[in-house]
This record gives sequence, structure tokens and C-alpha cells, in this order.
Amino acid sequence: MKDILFKTKPRLFLFGGLISGFFFFLIVALFCLQVSNGEHQIIGYCFAGIFALFSIIILYQLFKIRILKISRNGITIKKYLLPQKTNLKFEEIKTIKQTEEKTKIYSGVNMFEKGFLLSNYKTIISLKNSEKIELISLSKTDFYEVEKLFFKLKRGEGKIKKPKTQFYIFNYLLENGGTLLLILFINILNIGLLSEIIKKTVANNV
Repeated sequence: MKDILFKTKPRLFLFGGLISGFFFFLIVALFCLQVSNGEHQIIGYCFAGIFALFSIIILYQLFKIRILKISRNGITIKKYLLPQKTNLKFEEIKTIKQTEEKTKIYSGVNMFEKGFLLSNYKTIISLKNSEKIELISLSKTDFYEVEKLFFKLKRGEGKIKKPKTQFYIFNYLLENGGTLLLILFINILNIGLLSEIIKKTVANNV
């Protein structure tokens, strides 16, 4: 599909969280290997294997993330990190909608605290052949742009403008401000743990 009008990005909480989690478990696995010695060597190897398995599972989830590209001809559903894709014409699509579910991560310690809620978005593309395609990687901002373009193009409106980049980036950062701080914090921990592993490795080799 040529002339891409809009391309979504994976939700920062999903993509950034998985990337950070992958490196975290990988670094912890390396740490377990490093400290395993003597009679505790087998235990260290077991824990290293468990954390390495977590890293592999997260990597698998990363490869499953899909994005949408919308053009004048239809919608392309593509794996974000892989070339695999599916092209859909507008005539094949019945409806496109997004649902939101809130998960309470932190309930608060008293009645004055609202706690912390995590929003999970599910985008559902219903096809005319009764098939449904579900994606969890689209943010609210991205879905708004996709839905707006989808209905305009399906109605056959003449002039279609691409979303303004500056406005989109502003909304994206506004929506993901808290997530950026969380991911930054996790990666600071990752870097700190990795630096300790490197220091210990260098010290052991001296």
C-alpha cells in the first residue's frame, strides 16, 4: 500500500515495558550466573535459567506486537518488528472500535487516595466475513486518528489531510508522560545492575 496517511506506534507502556522487562530479566540472569559458585552453583544456574526463560517469553511477546497503517486503499496490519503483514480493503471491513478496561494496580491506603489505574485498550476490527482481528497495541490517540481517517475514506471524502506531526507528538507525550518516567526508572535500575555485574567481572579478572 502506497501513500500511507497514518501509521500507528505501539503503546509506550506495552512496548517500553516489554523492552525494559526483557533487559531486566536478562541482566538478572547474568547476575545469577555470576554469583553462582561452590555448593550454590546449581541453585544459581536454576534461577538464571528461570530469568532467561522470562526474557525469552517477553521477547516472543515483543515480536507479536502489531501496528496499523492506513492508506487510501485500505488498512495494513503489520508486525512491528517483523515484515509479516495483512492487507485489508475498506470493503472488507465492517466496523472498527476500541474498548477500554481499567485495572487497579494500587488501591490507595485511605479513602482520600484514588490509587493507580492502568488502562488497557483493545482495538477490534470486525470483517464482513464475521472474522474479528484484535490488537492491544494501539493507544487512544492512535485509534482516534485511525478511526477518523477510516470513516472519511470509507465515505469517499475527497481531500484527506495527514495528521499534523507536532499535534500528534504533543498528544502522544501527554498521554504517555507517566509511562516515560516509569520506564526511565526501570532502565536506571537495569543500568545500575549491569554496571555492578561489569565491575565484579573486571575485578575477578584482575
